[in-house]
Amino acid sequence: MNIPQLDFTNWREHPTDNRYNIFFFKSQEESDFFKNIMTTNKIWFESYSDLDEPTYRYYFAVNKINTSEVIHLNNRTIGEYRAPFISNIWVRYGLVIMMFTVMTLAIIGFIKNN
Repeated sequence: MNIPQLDFTNWREHPTDNRYNIFFFKSQEESDFFKNIMTTNKIWFESYSDLDEPTYRYYFAVNKINTSEVIHLNNRTIGEYRAPFISNIWVRYGLVIMMFTVMTLAIIGFIKNN
């Protein structure tokens, strides 16, 4: 499957059968989690693994009738295995404190000039 390098979603319309959407994952753990919640929600799917593929190795074909529900389950899967944007807790809170300080100074400067 031809997938662009910079991509914000992990699903596409099936390239040969427009009745299906394809969801794809990089890791076995994500794939297993997605498979489990799909099975739990009784949604039919077909799965395929391509271990020679360098980026996305695990594929799921899902009927378009279930698209909105499957996108919700897909987002849960991505959220479960997503790394924090700023992983260091000290840097994260330092950035929040710095932004709060800048906003406070901006508000004080606005009030004093009016």
